[in-house]
Amino acid sequence: MAKKKKKYTCESSNKNQISKTHLRNHDRLVSNVLKPEILLIGIFILALFIRLLYLSQLPSTPIFHGLAVDDEEYISLAVHILKGNITHKDFIYLNPLYPFFLAFIYLIFGHSNLPVVLIQGIIDAISCILIYYIASTLLNKRVGIISALTYACYGIAIFYTGLLLAIPIVIFFTLIFISSLLFAEKKGKITIFFISGILFALVILGRPNSTLFLFFLPLWFFTVLKNKLGILKSIQGFSLFVIGLFMVASLISIRNYSIEKKFSPFAVQGGINFYIGNNPGATGRFMSPQGISLSPIEQVKTSIHYAEQESGKILTPSQASRYWLFKGLKFIKDNPQGAFFLYIKKCALFWRKEEIPLNIDYTLSKAFVPIFQLPFISFGIIAPFAILGIILSIKRKNTLLLNLFICADIMSVVIFFISERYRLPMVPFLIICSSYTLHRLVEMIQAKQLKGIIILTVPTILLSIGINKDFKDFKITPISHYNNLGKIYCKEGELDNAIIALQKALIGDPNFVEAHCNLGIAYFKKGFIKEAIEEYQSALTINPNYAEAHYNLGNAYIKKGRLDDAILEFKKTLAINPNFAEAYTNLGSIYAQKGMFDQAITEFKRALTINPNFAEAHANLGIAYYYKENYKQAILHCDKAVELGGGTNPRLSRLLEAYR
Repeated sequence: MAKKKKKYTCESSNKNQISKTHLRNHDRLVSNVLKPEILLIGIFILALFIRLLYLSQLPSTPIFHGLAVDDEEYISLAVHILKGNITHKDFIYLNPLYPFFLAFIYLIFGHSNLPVVLIQGIIDAISCILIYYIASTLLNKRVGIISALTYACYGIAIFYTGLLLAIPIVIFFTLIFISSLLFAEKKGKITIFFISGILFALVILGRPNSTLFLFFLPLWFFTVLKNKLGILKSIQGFSLFVIGLFMVASLISIRNYSIEKKFSPFAVQGGINFYIGNNPGATGRFMSPQGISLSPIEQVKTSIHYAEQESGKILTPSQASRYWLFKGLKFIKDNPQGAFFLYIKKCALFWRKEEIPLNIDYTLSKAFVPIFQLPFISFGIIAPFAILGIILSIKRKNTLLLNLFICADIMSVVIFFISERYRLPMVPFLIICSSYTLHRLVEMIQAKQLKGIIILTVPTILLSIGINKDFKDFKITPISHYNNLGKIYCKEGELDNAIIALQKALIGDPNFVEAHCNLGIAYFKKGFIKEAIEEYQSALTINPNYAEAHYNLGNAYIKKGRLDDAILEFKKTLAINPNFAEAYTNLGSIYAQKGMFDQAITEFKRALTINPNFAEAHANLGIAYYYKENYKQAILHCDKAVELGGGTNPRLSRLLEAYR
């Protein structure tokens, strides 16, 4: 029995030894699998998979066909760049980074938008890696992994990869810029700051309000960097940074000087945007002042027109921008109390759960894309943790750069107005702060620090309630989204859907001038001319200076045979907007119908002065010359019309056939 017992003990000991060996091997395997580098690769693959799946579902939706108003302007400027026309006058109205990015993609893959969004999806997935690098460098690897995973599943970031807008590119360059500063500090290589300057210039060219960070950055250079590298290297590094920044900014400034004779790298939209956020009717969100268009380029152009009317002077675009800037500053000066409460409201809006739309509503757009039925992470989830993370990280000297950037960026947004598009580029940094809060909470739970857990948990709950509770004052009516959706449906020929969407916009705001005008266009295309006229007239009752409504009303009168009324409307159009080439062409066509060929030729020539490649104007001018028996000029303009793709005009085709 004793021997058996001894034998049993020996066998049991061997089994325990084997079991411990297996356990150690298992722990080693788990440890290898859970290495931050392996997890990061998995997060990148997850982020890329989600974005590619979304982009595969996108082309069949209205989102892909121009639901964000800005995309048409960006595409147009990209085409001008490819044609070598980098001094087109419209370049001063939009930030230059994204048109050049689009032009580069079009140059490689041809004029197709699908490669653009695919590349944006890949770039946004790479942003997860950059977020990890920043978080792990400033805090630790666990915070880096949580941050990268959170951004990989952040819903609105995924959504914007499918739009022809600068947001994913701006986020990417901003993250590279901050990463380059940290890398230069870590390695002690001050020459890298030259690259940092170039990167920050690109950020500014995509998002000019980021310029405010320039006033905060020297504090980091001459505190944290000075303590690590010394005062001499700090000065050298900052000097190299400024040189890199100036080098890129000066190239765009030279380009802008050739357009407007003003040496500045910035678009001329800053003044009107400041006034939109700072005026007696400001709400803290985007609102278009009466008569100012919602379309980005037209917004600036109409703002110039109204600045000239109000000032009684002919103004350059930059002078008009300054006019609106000083008008906004005057509002603040004359109404300090009202301005103070307005800024309090903007700060509250910044931290609210709502994704405040600018032309396109993320919440409503999700209904078009199946993947967005998944519960992706939202701003309302990260915001409470982010606020506490900022507070917790203040005492850490190595997080000064992060906190300075967040402070500058919040200020740069609140100065203007709040929208999802303006807030999104700084969300990766807020995600890092929120991840740090989670990390600290886990540490406290592991250490069983009950007091610390309570101190951290209670404010998180209270902030979460305040940020996510529905309040009447923060309710969003996405009228611009419905208006843009109606325009897309109208362009695609889905007129019934267009009418429904535009009617929803007008329910939200019965005085929405552009929605009245677009509803009139939908009715016009459907053949409901009477209803179209009523909508155009409603638009003009609200805003008598809305050129587009006068123009469309003129077209409706032509359909009704009311040519004299149409002439009057086209003249009103041109009095408001003298650069409306289509109005000159339609006015000339009426004169031609009346047999007034000399007047018709004058109007067609005016249209071609504005747009020399306007095929319809060339065709009509050719026909007018034909009836004036000036056959040489007739054939010249008819051939030009055919060359430009305007040969579908039946009268033109018959004329050319007779000539040949």
